[in-house]
Amino acid sequence: MHNNFRGSVARGQTEVSAGWGIAPPAALMYRMKYDCDAESHAQQAVSTCRTTPLPSHALGHHKQNLHVLRTVHTTPEGAIQNAVVTWWSELARFGMRSNMMFYPSERTRGHRSVENWSKMAWWSNMRIGCAIQHCGLYYVTSCMYHPGGNYDYAYVYRVGAVCSDCPSGSCDYQALCRW
Repeated sequence: MHNNFRGSVARGQTEVSAGWGIAPPAALMYRMKYDCDAESHAQQAVSTCRTTPLPSHALGHHKQNLHVLRTVHTTPEGAIQNAVVTWWSELARFGMRSNMMFYPSERTRGHRSVENWSKMAWWSNMRIGCAIQHCGLYYVTSCMYHPGGNYDYAYVYRVGAVCSDCPSGSCDYQALCRW
């Protein structure tokens, strides 16, 4: 699901970005691979039904997205799908500058933040692991990304012709660079 979303933004085919226009295509965005170490950290994050992110020292060189779904009228698969769609929809709901630069002000937008979306879309993220926990009246979902993204004054991705910065022959059918 993550790579499908990443491919849509890499091709410049995302939904309208809250008055900022269509998000432009990416010159380089890596295909993410599932990683058991990242999953282990995600499992640690949800195992106690914690509804706030883990402290950075507990993330093991990952960055975390966390989602709480306050319903039991779904399945674990439905809960994780809800989390991923909610994170990705931040772009359409709250917008991002068309140059795709992550400014420190992105952290001070409160409930209008795109910090979850930007971790999903960060060009250099190559590894992902997720976990979900049913916690009585709610589900907690966590995904861990490596190296993580959301670095001040760095680009979520470099805008450019689709795959133009991928190593030769590594651009796949989703416009993601294989590694």
